[in-house]
Amino acid sequence: MPDDRDGEKHRETVRASFDKQAVEFSESPVMTDRAALERLVGWAAVSGGERVLDVACGPGLVAAAFAPHVAQVVGVDLTPAMLARATAIVRERGIANAAFAQADVERLPFPDRCFDRVVSRRAFHHFPDPAPVLAEMARVCAAGGAIVIEDQAPPPDPAAANVMTTIDRLRDPSHTRAVDPESWAALCAASGLTLERVWLSALELEVEEWITRAHPAPADGARAREMLEAAARGEFPGLHAWHADGALRFTVGLQLVRAVKGASRPTA
Repeated sequence: MPDDRDGEKHRETVRASFDKQAVEFSESPVMTDRAALERLVGWAAVSGGERVLDVACGPGLVAAAFAPHVAQVVGVDLTPAMLARATAIVRERGIANAAFAQADVERLPFPDRCFDRVVSRRAFHHFPDPAPVLAEMARVCAAGGAIVIEDQAPPPDPAAANVMTTIDRLRDPSHTRAVDPESWAALCAASGLTLERVWLSALELEVEEWITRAHPAPADGARAREMLEAAARGEFPGLHAWHADGALRFTVGLQLVRAVKGASRPTA
C-alpha cells in the first residue's frame, strides 16, 4: 500500500488551520455573500426532491443555502470546529433537513450513486491531488446527477500563478494549488463525468481581513502583506493589487464548474 504519512500530515495541517478560523470563516462577507451562494444553487439546477452532498462543507453556509430548495443536504468536513459551527448555523436558522459528518474527502462514507447533486465550494485548492476527490464525488453521484464546484482560479500567467500560490501558502499552510481551469475536462473524463461548462470571474478582497481571518504565523502574514504590497507597485505582473480608501485590496480568480454523470450503461 502507498505510504499515507504525507496525506495524514496534510490532513493535520487542514484541521489545525480551520479549527482556528471557523467563526471568522462563517462570518466573512466573502463567504456569506448571498448572490454567490444563490449562483451556486442555481448552477446545481435543483427542483426540490434532490439529495445533496456538500464536500468540505466548512461552516455549513452552502448546506444552509441549498436546504430550502432540496429534500436533504449532507455536509462532510475534516475539521471538528467547522462541523460544530455548521450544526449551530442550521439550528439557528431552523433548518431541519441538513446533517453533518466528519469525513476524509478522499474516502467518503457513502454508497455509490446515493446523491443527486454533489457540490464543493472554495475547497479544491486545499486538496493535494484533486483527482481522487473528484473521483469520490463522482462515485457517490447518481447517474444523471450533477457535480458543481466553485473554487479559486490561478492567474493565467504561470509566473503570477506561482507567486499567488506562495502568498496563499504563507497565509494558510493548508493551501496546495488552485486547479488550472484547462485541467477540468481531463479530470472529469477520468472520473466518468462530462464537463458542461467552466465560468471564470474575479473576486475582490481586502488584504487585512483576508489574512487575519486565517490566523497565520505573524512572520508569514507579514511576508504575505509585503508581497501584495509589491504587487500593488507592479512588481509581480499578472497580480492585481491596489490601495483604495486607506486599505490594500487585490483580486483573485474564481471558477465555477459544472459536470454531469452519464447514465449507467446496460449490462449484457
